[in-house]
Formats: sequence, structure tokens, C-alpha cells
Amino acid sequence: MARRWDSVGLRLLDVGAVGGAWLLAGLAGFNQRADAAALHNLAWFVGLPVLIALLVNEAAGLYGPVWRYASNDEAVRVVLAVAIGTTLATLVTSLVAAHEGVGFSPLVTGSIAALGTFVGVGGVRFQSRFFAIERQRTRKPDEATAGPRSRALIVGAGDAGASLAYELSHQQASNTTDVIGFVDDDPRLAGRSIRGLPIVGQSSELRELCQRHQIDRILVTLSDNDERKTALSHALTADAQVKVLSPASERVSGHLVSGLRDLDLTDLLGRPHAPADSEEIATYLAGATVLITGAGGSIGSEVVHQVATYGPKRLIVLDREETLLHEISLQVPQAEPVLADITDEERVDQVFYTYQPDVVLHIAAQKHVPMLERFPLEAVRTNVLGTWLVAKAAAEHGCTKLTLISTDKAAEPYSVMGATKRVAEQIVFEVGRRYDRQFVAVRFGNVLGTRGSVIPTFLRQILDGGPVTVTSPEMTRYFMTVHESVSLVLQAGAMAARRSIFLLDMGEPVQILALARQMIRLAGLRPDQDIPISFVGLRPGERLHEQLRDDAEHLEPSAHPAIALLVPKLETDWNSLEHDIEDLRASVERCDARAALKLVREILMDRGIPCHIEIGEDDADRSASAPTRSLPLVRRDQASA
Repeated sequence: MARRWDSVGLRLLDVGAVGGAWLLAGLAGFNQRADAAALHNLAWFVGLPVLIALLVNEAAGLYGPVWRYASNDEAVRVVLAVAIGTTLATLVTSLVAAHEGVGFSPLVTGSIAALGTFVGVGGVRFQSRFFAIERQRTRKPDEATAGPRSRALIVGAGDAGASLAYELSHQQASNTTDVIGFVDDDPRLAGRSIRGLPIVGQSSELRELCQRHQIDRILVTLSDNDERKTALSHALTADAQVKVLSPASERVSGHLVSGLRDLDLTDLLGRPHAPADSEEIATYLAGATVLITGAGGSIGSEVVHQVATYGPKRLIVLDREETLLHEISLQVPQAEPVLADITDEERVDQVFYTYQPDVVLHIAAQKHVPMLERFPLEAVRTNVLGTWLVAKAAAEHGCTKLTLISTDKAAEPYSVMGATKRVAEQIVFEVGRRYDRQFVAVRFGNVLGTRGSVIPTFLRQILDGGPVTVTSPEMTRYFMTVHESVSLVLQAGAMAARRSIFLLDMGEPVQILALARQMIRLAGLRPDQDIPISFVGLRPGERLHEQLRDDAEHLEPSAHPAIALLVPKLETDWNSLEHDIEDLRASVERCDARAALKLVREILMDRGIPCHIEIGEDDADRSASAPTRSLPLVRRDQASA
């Protein structure tokens, strides 16, 4: 009737609803019998409130909306209109009753009239909204778009989880998804229900719950990073697809369903990206000549991209790999490529003389642990002697800031790679102190997705059909995204007034086995069923758990919450350091790996740094059988001669 006659029908329905409410209220509120006088009183007693209600409803806009699409705004209008209309009607009828000398109870009558009016006026309008929602919820999907329905559990019974359950139950998404219930770790919610859906258990029970309820999808809506990381670790053990609700800041539309996304590798980190102060970074990069070594690598290329956004005067990108250097110069047109090897002393000196950089970001290094255990001389040549050449040239040519990219493997090193990077840290620190320059090192763990790291290795193994090889079920590593790590490296450069080693906050270590399982699921496969996982044991130079610092350094806070300071307990004698570098250079030139490793270990041990690299007979045998050849590391006196 209301839909056919539009607002006319609504007014007629309001007359009936308000009149009926006040009729009931009058029968309860008049203190007399229902005789002819009482019926006369009821005529004005009902007529006046109906007239007042129609006028107030008109002023409140209750005859304009399309009530099938009513929202909270319309509900507020109804409440206000009923409250105002009932109050005015009660006052008017009280005055008339007093004039007529009729016994009248305003409190009882007004309360009953308000309740009846609200039920009648509100119910008339919102019944169309309720019926529209129910028709949409129970409507069968079109045959053309119909598909198998999935059974889902929502992890997180908070506001986001409840809203998502509502959307899945009442919108078009309900054509393909049935929400079975919630999973939440709050013990106070055990056995309760939300929107008619039960809370069936906790996240630690996800595997059993998925089997019991035949769950196809797990929808994680938790916003707390630690809680989400815990829930995901349990979800990955279940045989179900896992999706994560993006934070509100990342959702394009207001619909939560559209904010559901597949897992990505950053979900296991369990923490948000640390912020970087772009204004502070710009104070030393904008308008400066910046030189980046190792610019073609995974981290180096990201450094180039981020530095370019700060408007340097000149951006010099250096790498010894021609193809990588070509690619980054195409991606960042303002970058000036320099093809050079940092172990060539004359070439390094020429580069610094030509470009006179104000800022150096030294990223070039040898980094693969097992490979460098086999070829330790290459680690010493690049990581130690190459860093010495770059740091010395930078200091002598007036460079004010130099930042070395280091690694968590440099803390109490067990590998050749870690030991050589720890010596590189000492070199940068001492060269900066000697020449009064702001030279620092930044130490952090693994970076997700860099070339040769665990992520590309797992991906290749998955594409080959497995097995995915994991060192040990207990093995853990610290991880950061490449974007976050580079932004914090640039932030550390802005804080380099005090020469020290900066340690980035890596969060909690990630279990490599869980990472492997996640990658298999990201590929749409099932771990241990579609793709087997095998454990291969520790390789040379590896350890089960990395550490970020050791007993040879003090840990101090910095002005940035995600960056700490590592200050060496013992200072290095400059003359001793120069002598050690010359001895290392001589060992490399005669291909004596055993002597070079002994020197590396002695350099660290003499400075109170524990070092556990192995120096076996194999090294001596390999160096003795190595052919004599010309090395790319060139001394100035040799070149001039």
C-alpha cells in the first residue's frame, strides 16, 4: 500500500499507527469508565496527537526516503520524530484534559503512547528494509554465475570480523560463501555467538576445526600484528585457503569483502613497517652528489629508486655487472652509470676524483654464505679490501657521509661472509674516526625476495615440483622487506653525526619451515602433499639462529624507535689496522686462503670480537694448488710501475 501510494499511503498508515497507540494509552491513562463522556474525550485525545504527529513527521522528513534503502540516518529521524511528537502531544492533551476537568496521568499515557507510536511508525517504514535484506540473503544465485559454495571461518570476533560476517551473509558475496562461525583467542567469548554465528574455538585449534567443519577458507581479520602472525602460523597448518583482511588504510572501497587478499610474504613478519622521516633524509640527499656501489643488486636498485625521489644533484650508480648496471640506468634515467670494480684501487680513486661525491652508500659485497666458504679469498677481496679502498677514497676526496650495508651474520661470526663483513664494519668505523667523517655501518638481517636468497630458491623448487629443501625444522631468520630496510638505511644516514654501527629493529625471527609452507600455499598447493618438504641439515658457515649483536659492543637507544646504536667496546689502533690490511692484501695476492682467514680471525679477536670461522687443511691445500695469476686488486705502486 505504501509503495503504491507513496507518501499518501504512509500518511494513512501513520494515522492508524499513532491513533491506535494513543487509543491504547488513553484507555490506560484515563481515570474513569468507558461511558459516553469518555468516548467524547477519546475523540480529541486521539485526534490531537495524530495531527501533531503528521506535522512533526513531515518536518522530520519521514515521507521522502525510499525505505527499502533506509540507513542509520533514517532510523535517527524516526526516533527524533516520535520523541518530539509524543512530547508535544502529551503537553497539549494535558492542557486540554485540565481544561475539561478530566482525570489524566501524563506519565503513564505518554510512555505507552511513545512506545506504541515508535513500534507503529518505525515498523511501517523498516519492514520494507528488513524484507529487502531477507530477500537478498535468501535469493538464489543466477545459474550463469552460480558455483560451488565455500565454507569459511572468520578469525577475529571483533568489529572487523562481525562486519565481514554481515557482508558475507547479506550481500552478493553470500552466493558463494557460507560463514560457519568465528575463531577467537579471547576466553571470555568461548561458547558465545555474534550475529547468530557461534564462536567455535581458538586459533590454536584451526587445523582440527577445519577438518571437523569441512572448512574451505580461513578469513583472518585481526589488526594486531602479533595476534595475526600467531593466527597465520596456525592457519598454515590447516588444509584450507587463507585470506587476510587488509588494514582500513589499504582498502580502496568501504566494503570489507573487497579488502580480502591472498597472503603475501610480509604477513609472516608480524609487524608494521617502521616509519622513516623523509624530511630528515632529504636534508642530506637533496642537492647532493650521491654515489651508490653495488647499484645493480636487489638492495642496491631499491636504494637507487628511493634516493632518486629526494632530488640529488647527481646520482652515480656503480656496479661491476654490465647487465645489472644497464637495467638500473634504464629504470632511473637520471642515474649516471659507472662500470667499475671496487677492488681496483686506481679505478676507485679515479671515480672519486671525477665525481667528488658528498654521500656514499656502499652496498657492493659478496654475500652468499656457502659459496664464500668455498672461495674465501673472494670474500676477503671484496668485502674487506674493497671496503677499505672505497672508505679511504671517500675520506681522502672529501666525502662527508658514508653508509655501509652490513648483516646480522657479522655478529659473533661463524661464516667467512659474516667475518669479512664484521671487519668491513671496523674499517668504516675507524676510517671515519681517523678522518673525522660521518661514516657508519647499518646492520640488519635477511631481505625478502633478494636474488639468491631463500625466497627465490623456494619458488624455483616449487615450480620444479619439489621438494622444498629446509635446513632444519627449528631454523629461524630475521627478515625485512627491501623497501623498509632501504628506508631505514637512509634514515640511519641522516643520524650519522655520531659514528657508530646502526642496528635495525628486525622484529621477531621467522621460522623458515613456516615460510616454506606459506610459499607453497601461495602457489595454490598443499605442503607435504602436493609439494614435499625435506630437511637437508646445516651447510658450511650456517647456524640455526642468527643474532644481531655480541658481547664486543654496547647497545644504546637512538632517536628513532626502529634503530639502535652498537658502540664497540674496544677502539682500533689505526697503525695496527693499516698493517693488518697490508698483510691481508699480500695474502690475497699470493692466493693464500689459509693465511687470509687467519688474519681475518686475528683482526676480530684482537678487538675483542668472538670469531668462529674454521681454518682447515682444505684451505691450505686449495691455496697451494691455486695457479699464480694477476688479480683485479691493484696497488698504486704496482700500477705506476
